[in-house]
Amino acid sequence: MVIQIGSFMIPWYGLFIVLGIAAGIVLGYFLIRAEHLAFDDFIQTACFVGLGAMIGAKLLYLAVSWKYIDFSRLTDLEYLNALMGGGFVFYGGLIGGLIGLYLCGKILHIEVAQYARAAIPVIPLVHAFGRIGCSVVGCCYGMPYDGPGAIVYTESIAAPLDVHLFPVQALEAAGCFAITAVLCLYVSSCRKRGKRAKSVQLYLAMYAVLRFILEFARYDDAERGIEFGLSTSQWISIGICVALIVMEVRGRARGRTLSGVK
Repeated sequence: MVIQIGSFMIPWYGLFIVLGIAAGIVLGYFLIRAEHLAFDDFIQTACFVGLGAMIGAKLLYLAVSWKYIDFSRLTDLEYLNALMGGGFVFYGGLIGGLIGLYLCGKILHIEVAQYARAAIPVIPLVHAFGRIGCSVVGCCYGMPYDGPGAIVYTESIAAPLDVHLFPVQALEAAGCFAITAVLCLYVSSCRKRGKRAKSVQLYLAMYAVLRFILEFARYDDAERGIEFGLSTSQWISIGICVALIVMEVRGRARGRTLSGVK
């Protein structure tokens, strides 16, 4: 699905990704300036994270949908272009982005943890715009649903046509905007109190819960990889929550030990 201006065509999804990146850069500028960090280093960090996210999102998509890939057609340039051009899994992008963040710190010797804590609201903001793009083109579509807010696609490369569907993409976009707002308020509050923000952990916890719940409303099972009744993203959400709980418990136990309380 595209916007056509004369002979020039702009894909809807690509348009919203560009808008999300632009909004993320603007928000990142104000967040970084508020923390008195270098904006140039933020841009370099964002480039590493973005590249890692793109690679990770595509690799996880290929991993969860390999059963549906026609390997005999990989030499067909049209099929290969369609395969590589569409289909991304957000959690793969998140993992790839974290790897990119680590490599940025090692290669450019930037204190990336500071930038991650300060600018983490950028991620759900960009993600929200991406989900709006999903809603427009019909990927990541919801289950059949005939209630308020239902979406009916008459043209889509992914979603079933002329079927009332649950607006799961729009709901996730709204959730990501809400997470962005909560994180901005939290980071600001920690800065004013001189407290080290656990903004990355807060983001991961909020999004993991949101994604776990919304996965039940999705209908594109072939794209998500279902194991034991749960999607790949739901299993990752569970893993994130467990890891965060373990880290918090260990951190508090270490704090009690250092303070001499047993």
